[in-house]
Amino acid sequence: MGYSFNDFWSTHLAGVVKGQHLSELPGWYGNLSPMQSFVPANVLPRSEFSDLSKRIWLIAAPGAVGKSTLAKEICALTGAVYLDLAEASTVAGNYLIGGLVYTNLLDAWSAGTTTIVIDALDEARLRVTQSGFEDFLADVAKVARKGRAPIVLLGRVGIIEEAWLIINENSGIAAPIFDIEFFDAQQAKHFVMARLSVLSTEKTNGILEYPHLAASLSSHAQVYDEAVTEVISGISQLSQADADRFVGYAPVLDAVAKVIAAEQNPARINEDMRRVLEGEVLTSLASEILNREAGKLITQLKSTHADFPEDLYTSAEQLHRLACQIFSLPAPPMPGALAQEHVAAYEHAVKNLLPQHPFLNGNGKGASSSIFEAAIISSALKNASQEIRASAEKHISSAKHTANPFLFDFYLSLDHGGDEVPAEHLGFLFDSVVSKATTGDKVRLYVGENLDDTIESEIIVERNGGKPNTYKLSSPKGGLITLGRKVSGVLIACEHTNVQLGLGGQLELVSPTSVQCRQLRLVCDQVVVKTDPRTTEDMILLEAEELVAGNSVSAPIVRPAAVFRVSWPNSEAYPWTPFNITAVHEEAPHVSEGLRTLRRLVMAFRSHSKGQLARFCDKIEHSRMLKGKVGEALLQKLINDGVVWAEGPMYCLDANKLGAQAGISFQDAQAKRYSKQTREYVSDLNV
Repeated sequence: MGYSFNDFWSTHLAGVVKGQHLSELPGWYGNLSPMQSFVPANVLPRSEFSDLSKRIWLIAAPGAVGKSTLAKEICALTGAVYLDLAEASTVAGNYLIGGLVYTNLLDAWSAGTTTIVIDALDEARLRVTQSGFEDFLADVAKVARKGRAPIVLLGRVGIIEEAWLIINENSGIAAPIFDIEFFDAQQAKHFVMARLSVLSTEKTNGILEYPHLAASLSSHAQVYDEAVTEVISGISQLSQADADRFVGYAPVLDAVAKVIAAEQNPARINEDMRRVLEGEVLTSLASEILNREAGKLITQLKSTHADFPEDLYTSAEQLHRLACQIFSLPAPPMPGALAQEHVAAYEHAVKNLLPQHPFLNGNGKGASSSIFEAAIISSALKNASQEIRASAEKHISSAKHTANPFLFDFYLSLDHGGDEVPAEHLGFLFDSVVSKATTGDKVRLYVGENLDDTIESEIIVERNGGKPNTYKLSSPKGGLITLGRKVSGVLIACEHTNVQLGLGGQLELVSPTSVQCRQLRLVCDQVVVKTDPRTTEDMILLEAEELVAGNSVSAPIVRPAAVFRVSWPNSEAYPWTPFNITAVHEEAPHVSEGLRTLRRLVMAFRSHSKGQLARFCDKIEHSRMLKGKVGEALLQKLINDGVVWAEGPMYCLDANKLGAQAGISFQDAQAKRYSKQTREYVSDLNV
């Protein structure tokens, strides 16, 4: 069911009065103006969450699909108040009712002449504890009950679904959930053409950014129309191949518009677009803009210094300078090939040109879009300077920073097919992939060790009705596998490697999560354990030979339905006592070894593109997996019983037969729950 943006919101927020005055409060805005180039995406209610009579509405979308733009346009159209939680003070109980008081909106709220559209729910969650977040949502529910128009909250898919559960459990409200859909081809074309129109009038310091564009759009309208149509069609076809719908992302389309706008010769626009389509779309768009900026600077310098070299202001140098600009670091040294007599002129030109770089926003201290932020940050993470790398890592780890959906693509583009990914960056890359997830997607990170202790990782994205995408990464041995504040869908089996979870404050562990490592470092003061509402898997397991955690870590909070288990020396002590896995049976040595091997084997299998549990034969047959004759005999028994079979280069596992023959499930293996049938199964091994 589709609907008109104007008609739908004007109807459902009809009682809201425009032009109400707000007293100043960080993050609260009234009287917003509509965006000249706004193109509404389809916003559809989920069929099972569509009761519009409720006084709280939730809107979900992957990162960079246009939630903030939609929120502001709803407010501009209807007169609703826009609340940006990324700018607001830390939220907690009574935040919303207090905000209505401090902005002098309480009377209007009571009269039903105003409502609030709350943006950046993800950013707010990063800065508060679980209890603080729940208190905030309880306050939203209380305020909503006293209003006449719905309060609208926007966030990424995961946080919206969690918010729904909290609001439903604690406040008894079954809020409707809307999903922002990706642009289709026609909407994408409309967006690019609208952006070109806006770019033709944009000025910096009173000077047009693209002085040729207005006349070109008027004189060569058909050329621009054909070029935009061709590039949208091309990106759509590429997107179908890799299951990433780049054409649906506003920042991608904005980058397309900037590449087209920068070309002063309309006859060459189609050539530019074909060049973009021949490479990786995101990196090609960024490269086009970086190359144009280099050309502008060199042309400017050669107009007064004909002997200036051509190979200056390279893409790498620009990205380095942009990172220094954003992180407030000293500018990098002048290029080594620059002659002494050219240094002053070059430095002056760069100093004037860089603040107006298309990758920067208006104040020159942040990126102008998530696409360009990803280009800058990924380059900084690979920079030779330790200071630059540390600044980039700190930026990503900030409590105000949500995962960038394009970081993964740009980061891998810098690998050139051979570089390794530091284990410390795995969490950043996984979070980037997760941030693209839409309704029904399942994203998993599997991490294991090779014989030489190097680390191998797989990020698997399973989409409804589609072929899974698999990304394989390699990390050098000895690295610290580092994951952030929220760990979900992660399975790590690295008995010789250290793992760090958390970035300080609260650590969220979401099922399914399993970590087996040498040393486990918990950088947090509290652990919150919960289930993912999109999966039936409920297990969260932490195992290590050594735990390193501060004395300030308090007792874990385990949400209903979650199963939390831990195992390390002294894990029977507070605060882990209720979750400790203790051995209550004493088996014969070959039985104990068989149970350990069975557990390793079961947990090694994972979803495969064929829709079944599979693992490459060499991984299953490896000495680290089987560890001797007991393991070899167990694998052979599983094969003989039809639980495991070879199919091409892979072994496949039938979970139903595993339960029937060996009396164990994946969840049982994780939790070390061994039934009598399982013990008898391994005790019968012929060794």
